[in-house]
This record gives sequence, C-alpha cells and structure tokens, in this order.
Amino acid sequence: MREPDFNALATRLLKSGITPYHTHRTVNELRDHYDDLVDAAVDDGANSKKARRLAATELGTMEDFIVEMASRRELKTWAFRYPQLAVVVYPLACLAVLPAMPVFAGIAHRTTLMRWGVSLLGAGLVTALMMLVMQLSIILG
Repeated sequence: MREPDFNALATRLLKSGITPYHTHRTVNELRDHYDDLVDAAVDDGANSKKARRLAATELGTMEDFIVEMASRRELKTWAFRYPQLAVVVYPLACLAVLPAMPVFAGIAHRTTLMRWGVSLLGAGLVTALMMLVMQLSIILG
C-alpha cells in the first residue's frame, strides 16, 4: 500500500461538506497516528520504506475515512445539512454585504489610497498656487 496523501484527504473531506475544523483536526490526528505507526515499525526493526508501507496498511484507506465522515451529519457544514435554507441565505448575505465591498476594498488597499490621496492633495496645492500667482500677476501687472 502506498503512503497516504493527507492533503488530498483534506480536499476531499472539504468537498464532501465536512467543516474545516473537523477536517483539519482529523487530518492532523491521522498524520500524527501515521507517524507514530512508522516510528513503531522502525523501532521493531523495519527499514524506512517497509515501515511506511506497514503504517499505511495498518492505517487503512483514505476512502474509508471519507465515507465514514461523510455519513455523519453532525460533522457537515450547515449549508450541507440544510441546503434549502442555504439557497435562500447565501444570496441574501451577498446582497447585504455588497454595499460594504468598497469599504472592505478601501481598508485592504489603504496604503495605496493614502498615496493616491496625498498625490491629489499635492496636485491640488500646486494648481492652486499657480492660479494664485497668475491672479497676482494680473492684478499687479
């Protein structure tokens, strides 16, 4: 049996509707358990490659974990548990957040906006100074 791909397991669990909290917790625990099994096999005298193969065999297939976790409703996100409600709530939430998006974008790019604002202020001051000089030259000239 080949070495388990824990990143693929996490991706498949998330796609099957398992909450990110439970997904990351399960993957981290499985990874730790796999490492413990490898260490135990090495302590028993197996070489690294054989130890990893034995640990993967003892751990089982990732498909078993996916099927088991996907069958447990309490591990799923609320959108997977109540899909009819999610169809109503998600568009309303997007509609509510949409007017605030420019504010969020402004906060995210505040340094760029501050530079832009300072540049506009400087350009305005230079233009006002030039207009003042021209007005004074007309009046005094």
